[in-house]
Amino acid sequence: MKKKTITSLLLAFTLILGGCSSGTKSTNPAQNSNQTPGKPQYGGNITISESTDPRVLNPLYVVDQVTFDVQQALYSPFFEIIGGKISYGSGLLENIVPNEDKSAYTLKLKSNLKWHDNTPITADDIVFTINTLLDKKQNVPYQSYGIIDGKPISATKIDNLTAKITLPKPSAAFLGGLSQIYAIPKHIYENESNIGSSEKNNKPIGSGPFKFKEYKPGEYIQLSRFDNYFGGKPYLDTLTFKIIKDANAANAALLNGDINARLIDSKDYNKINSSGNIKINKYMSGRVNAMSFNMNNDVMKDKNVRLAIAYALNKAELVNFAYTSSDFAVPAYSILTPDTLYYSKDLEKIDNNLNKAKNLLATSKKSNIKLEMTYISTDKVMDNEANYIKDALGKIGIEVTLAPVDQTIYNNNKSNAKNIEYDLLLNYYTLGEEPDLYKDIASSNSRSNYSHFNYPKLDALWTQGAIEANDIKRADVYKNIQKTINEDMLIYPISYSNAFYAVDKSYDGFDKTLLKTIYYDYSKLYKVNNK
Repeated sequence: MKKKTITSLLLAFTLILGGCSSGTKSTNPAQNSNQTPGKPQYGGNITISESTDPRVLNPLYVVDQVTFDVQQALYSPFFEIIGGKISYGSGLLENIVPNEDKSAYTLKLKSNLKWHDNTPITADDIVFTINTLLDKKQNVPYQSYGIIDGKPISATKIDNLTAKITLPKPSAAFLGGLSQIYAIPKHIYENESNIGSSEKNNKPIGSGPFKFKEYKPGEYIQLSRFDNYFGGKPYLDTLTFKIIKDANAANAALLNGDINARLIDSKDYNKINSSGNIKINKYMSGRVNAMSFNMNNDVMKDKNVRLAIAYALNKAELVNFAYTSSDFAVPAYSILTPDTLYYSKDLEKIDNNLNKAKNLLATSKKSNIKLEMTYISTDKVMDNEANYIKDALGKIGIEVTLAPVDQTIYNNNKSNAKNIEYDLLLNYYTLGEEPDLYKDIASSNSRSNYSHFNYPKLDALWTQGAIEANDIKRADVYKNIQKTINEDMLIYPISYSNAFYAVDKSYDGFDKTLLKTIYYDYSKLYKVNNK
């Protein structure tokens, strides 16, 4: 979930590298402001609610949305991909220059970059980060981003601000993966044998607009402004993420001013919007809600059962029931989002056919099927999805028991590759525009393969798609991937949703903060001067 992609990729390395935004240091308009009413001002704190505690405050180990939200204030990526082009504005790099056959890339850092302890950020940090990514003993979840056709990339230092990354062979997906990697400081972690479990993660030294200040588990994590941030001095003095597990309690806190911002569910839109004190920022979330089939359990290994479940559901009806309106979400028929490169919009719609569902169950020769479905207890959309699915499957004789759990338990359960406690898992992911990144949820032994399938044929397609240089052939590979996942019902995509970030009207800047679905630039947030 996390993580943070490209839009035309044969254009991949030409269009992207040729059409990049400037690597010059960004400026903050408030630095030239005379603090007139309604304009940005320096100072103040904003409190944003999160539904659970962050897990590991180290960007190489972030696999959940809450920690990713916090991480983006603490760390800066090398670069971001927004609308199909590389953006250097919020990244550490000034530019990336490929060699002639795109098998090597020269990375140039911006000058005068500092870690939060004011140690200079150098090419040594780039090399150390890549080596950590590749070190099997460090167990970095994103190691596959540094592996191309089964072989690792390599990184070498050229000078203090320049490093070179060499690929074992050209890869159309490489930049998409690299955009998801955030540098970590060599001088902090170089002697740590297990970085993911290091106590140094409890007081992280980052490179982003805010630095670590205080963390009280179960209560809040507070960050303070980093005055030497390369993107310009952030407006706010502090940024607080408050842990409120219950969504209703979080909404009440927003309405009474105990918190200032939160991502709200569609069901809460009208209530929050009618308060008059809250501005709701609507944007395409890039999020896919889906259902996984736990193939650690025998009944879910049967493709006929999985397809029967899919055909028993009316997806448009399901989405409308879950979100209450098509204004909030639309049905998803691919694991890729519509803005992902090579998204296929003409896939067969496998749903809404009760006769076919019953025939498939008869073919499976399984009867008295009883399934357990798990999901996050505080997620109202998931709860609606679960209840609709339970009722729909009951019509074909499948009994579903609902097992909503606390988000911490949910995260632990879904991350356990050997888990057999549930049969169906409701989940969501946000991966961006580069299709290769979706292999994280849909390849054998990948970290987010919550269906726990083993599918060498599909794995081979992912490998082919990553290295195929011909745009037409690459498009065909990813169409085949989407078709295979649907036809074998390895994952059941449910919806593409809009996101609604509700913010106290005393604060602004979210139009610049929400760069692109998964990217937040917290340095752009400010308290409005209303005097």
